Formats: sequence, structure tokens, C-alpha cells
Amino acid sequence: MYKLVATDCDGTFIDSKGWLPEENKIAFQRLHQKGIPVVLVTGRNDFLTKDYVDELGFQCPVIGGNGATLGNIYTGERKYVNAMTREEMNGVFDICDKFKVPCKVFTTEKCYTNDIDLKNGGIKLITVKYTKPIKTTIENVLETDIRKTADFKNVIKVVVIEDNIEFLTEIKDAINEKVKTVTAIQSNWNCIDIVKKGVSKGAALLKYGEMLGIKPEDIIAFGDSENDVSMIKAVGGGYAIGNADQCVKDVAKYIADTNDNCGVAKVLDKEFNLGIY
Repeated sequence: MYKLVATDCDGTFIDSKGWLPEENKIAFQRLHQKGIPVVLVTGRNDFLTKDYVDELGFQCPVIGGNGATLGNIYTGERKYVNAMTREEMNGVFDICDKFKVPCKVFTTEKCYTNDIDLKNGGIKLITVKYTKPIKTTIENVLETDIRKTADFKNVIKVVVIEDNIEFLTEIKDAINEKVKTVTAIQSNWNCIDIVKKGVSKGAALLKYGEMLGIKPEDIIAFGDSENDVSMIKAVGGGYAIGNADQCVKDVAKYIADTNDNCGVAKVLDKEFNLGIY
């Protein structure tokens, strides 16, 4: 039996409209009652999962920023923060300038952008299909000349949003080629996240498992997007959700049902005899 359960949020644990299915909530609650540790692993800032952690009803730990942070969103305590340097950010800004695209810079507490549409649109530009109102938000700050921003502290990622997928891929490839100390990875269909090299969901999950004395082969994890690949490959029970991108299915050991059909809950119910179905 697995000893640690991890899941991505958007597109995996959460349904396509942004709601937490009752079955998934019950699965995590029953695992918690059994004393089996669970963790949410997300590309979002950790505290932007608060709506869902509130629904779970216990202080579920969160790995945020694609592995840049690990902590408790209620106490504000973080076990670590893997922040980008100013030099790394400037390298990313150079590529954005070359391609004439704006960006969003996420610190552990705020979001800065050099584009008014990105400031006003916020997360809705990424999760455009979500119908669930998001109570917990992040402060968005407009900085026309983002390079000169003096207030950057604990930058966990830079985000580029672009609906032209081929163009977005070109930007991602350019960043990975030119800025050697960062990694650009797709986190949603129209969004790439840029983080410090070595930061990934997989690395963070294994580190958390090590803190708990749990081996990689004793961890089960679920994901749907490219930023979940490292996590799915790293653990003993790597599941691609049924609606996952092909790159995730290609590396997963198993395929679960879709997020809208509570794929996470169905697998956990069977693995841990939770009595949901």
C-alpha cells in the first residue's frame, strides 16, 4: 500500500469548471482520518489553493509554484522557497522583449505584470472555463518597466500567457535554450511557467517524502499537464488522469478516469479501500 498521496489541482483533482468533486474531497478526508499523508502539488501560488483546502477541512500541506515552495497555507510557514535570481529574471525578460510578449512575475505574496490586460484578467485568462468563483486572490501590481521593479522578493516563477500555441512553444523553447539556469514548462494549454532550474513538482514531492521518511516507490501521484511529468515519473504509482496531455500519458505507469469523472477518487478508493463507491 502507498504511504503518501499527491495530486495536481487544476485539471486533475479539480473538475473542468473549477469545482472540487465531492468524491475527491471525501477520498482525501478519509485518507487523512486513516493517518495517510496527502499533499496538493500545484503550479499556482500555494495560498491560491485555499478555497479547496478549506473544503477539505484539514490543514493539507501544499507544494506551490511547480515545486518552488512547500508549506502550510494557514500558518504561513514554508519549509523552503526556491526563488529566482534577478539575473535569471532579466534573461527571461530579454526573451519576452524579443517576442514582444508581456509576462507575469509571481513572488510568494504578490503578482507583478507589465501589461494592463494581464493585471485585470488575472487567473481568469488561464482558467477561462471555470465557473466556480475564486474567493482567495493575489494582489496584482502593474509595473510598466518591470525590469526596474525594486520590490521583487522571493520570485517563484514568471508566467507567459499566449493563445497561439505554436508561438507559445517557440517562446518556451527559446527560454530553455538561452537562459540555462531556468526551466520553462507548460502548465496549461495557453500558459508556460518559468522557474529556477532544478525546481519541479517531482523534486519537491520526493523532498517532502524524504522529510516524512517515505521512499519514492511508496508514493502515488496524479497529474494532467507537462508540469506534472516530473512527479509522475518520480514515484512508484504515477497516474495520468484520463484527460491528461499525451506527454503525461506517455510517461505514466497507469491511466485513471478523467477529472470530471473523479478519476483521483476512483483510484484511491480502490487502492485504500475507502468505501466511496
